[in-house]
Amino acid sequence: MVALRVKSGLFMGFGGALVVVGAVMVAYWDSIFMAQLRRMMVLSPTSMSFGLWREIPIPMYLECFMFNISNIDDILAGKNVSINVVQMGPYVFRESHTKVNLTWNPNSTVTFYNKRVWHYEPEMSNGSLSDMVTTINPVIATVAHVMRYERVAFNVFVDSFLRMFHDNMFLTANVSQWLFDGIDDRVIDIAEKIPFITINIPYDKFGWFYTRNGSLEFDGIFVMNTGAEDFSQLGNLEMWQHSNRTLYRGECGEVRGSTGELWAPELGQPEVTIFAPDICTYMILPKDKSVTVQNIEGVQYAANSSLFDNGHNYPHTACYCAMNRDRNCLPSGALNVSACRFGAPAFVTLPHMLNTDPYYPSKISGLHPMPEHNFRLALEMFTGMPLAVTAQLQINLLVRHVAGITINNALPDGDTLVPMFWFRQELVMDEMYASSARFALRLKNWMPVGFYVLTGIGVLLLLWGVIILIRKILRSQDSTPILEDSSSSETSQQ
Repeated sequence: MVALRVKSGLFMGFGGALVVVGAVMVAYWDSIFMAQLRRMMVLSPTSMSFGLWREIPIPMYLECFMFNISNIDDILAGKNVSINVVQMGPYVFRESHTKVNLTWNPNSTVTFYNKRVWHYEPEMSNGSLSDMVTTINPVIATVAHVMRYERVAFNVFVDSFLRMFHDNMFLTANVSQWLFDGIDDRVIDIAEKIPFITINIPYDKFGWFYTRNGSLEFDGIFVMNTGAEDFSQLGNLEMWQHSNRTLYRGECGEVRGSTGELWAPELGQPEVTIFAPDICTYMILPKDKSVTVQNIEGVQYAANSSLFDNGHNYPHTACYCAMNRDRNCLPSGALNVSACRFGAPAFVTLPHMLNTDPYYPSKISGLHPMPEHNFRLALEMFTGMPLAVTAQLQINLLVRHVAGITINNALPDGDTLVPMFWFRQELVMDEMYASSARFALRLKNWMPVGFYVLTGIGVLLLLWGVIILIRKILRSQDSTPILEDSSSSETSQQ
C-alpha cells in the first residue's frame, strides 16, 4: 500500500510539474522568443547583428547596363526620327559595403559613413569595359539646362563656347570612362570660371560613379536608430548629411526609412520604406506577394505606379514638384534629381521606363520594360531578415530645346528624356545564413509544439497517478468487508 501511495504521488507530482511548465512556456514562448531576438538584433558593438551590418558577408553584385544610341547620323542629318537605343551589358562588379567612423550616440542612434568598393568581374559580364558607348553628352545637356532661362544673347555666346570643344551634343567613350574612370572635358574646367554660368561641379571629370569607388564620404553621413529604446525603429534613419530633411519640400523631404540592411520584425505590415541617398529621398514599396527563398517563407514588397509620381496620380507625391507645378513638373514615373546631382538634368525611373507615363517611352525606340525590371525587396516577417533584394533604377537625362544653344537642339523633339544607363544591385541570402534562419524559425514554430507535447505528457502522468490512487482506494474498500465477515463468523461459532 505504501509503495502504491508513493508511486501515485510521484506520477502526480511529475505530471503536475510538466503541466505547469508546459502551459507557462506555451503562454510565454512568443514573448521569450521576441526578447531573445531583440537581444540579438538591437545594434550594439557586441550584438550578433553588428558584424552582419557593419560589413555584409553575403556576396553582392552591381550590374550596369549601358544604352548606346544607334542612329546618331540620322539625328544629325535632321531626320525626324525617334532616338533608338541598344542595351549593352551587363557589366558586373562585385560590391562590398563597410560602415566606418562609427560613433555610438546616447540617444540610441549610431553615426557612420558607408564605404562602398567595386571590383570588376569580367567572367560574369557580357562585354568588356573597353566597349564604346555613344550617347548624350551630359556636360552639354547640363550647361543648356542651367542656361534655359537666360537671355538668348548670352546663350548664343555659350553655344559658341561649347562648339569650341564639341562638334555636336553626342559623346563616345568606353564603359570604364562612363562609369568609374571619368571623361575629361575642358568645358567643366572653363565653365566654372564664367560668372553667368552657375555650375558647381566639384569634379574634374564626368563619370556616373567617378571618385565613388572606395570613397568614405560620397554616400554621406548617416545617423541610424539602433532599436535600443524602441525596437520597432531598428535600422530607421534619423538624419542624413547632418539634417533630418533633404532638398524636396513637404513630406517628400523627410529623412525616413531603412538603408536596407536592418529591419525590425515587420509582421506583415502593408508597406516598407527605403531611403536612397543616390536620389536624396525615400521610396515606399507596398506589399506585393508571398515568396519562398531558400525554403524560407517571406513577403515581397515591390514598387508600384506611386513610385516617382509627382502628384499627377497620387496627391501626396505633389511635393516632388514645385509649388506652381511649372514646365519642369514632367508627367509621372520620373523623379527629377537635378538638385541632387549638381544641376544636371537627371531624372530617375525604373529600368526601361517601366511604369512611367507613356509620354516618355513614346519618344524612344529600343526599350523593353518587363515586370522583372521592378524594384523588389523580400523580408522574413517574424525576424525582419532580408531574404532577397533587387534594387534597380535607371538614370536619364532631360534634353530640352534651349533658345540660342543650337548644339543642344539636335533632337527632333524639344522635350526628350534620354535613357543613359540602368543598374541592378542584387543580394540573395546564401545557404549558410539561410540554414541559421531556418533553425531560428524552427525554434519559434516547433518549440510550442514541444511544450504542448510536454503538457500532454504531464496530463497523462497526472491521470495515471490519479488512477493508481483510485485503484488503491477501491482495493482497500473491497478488502474491508471480507475481514469483517470473517470476524463475525468466528464469533458466532464460538
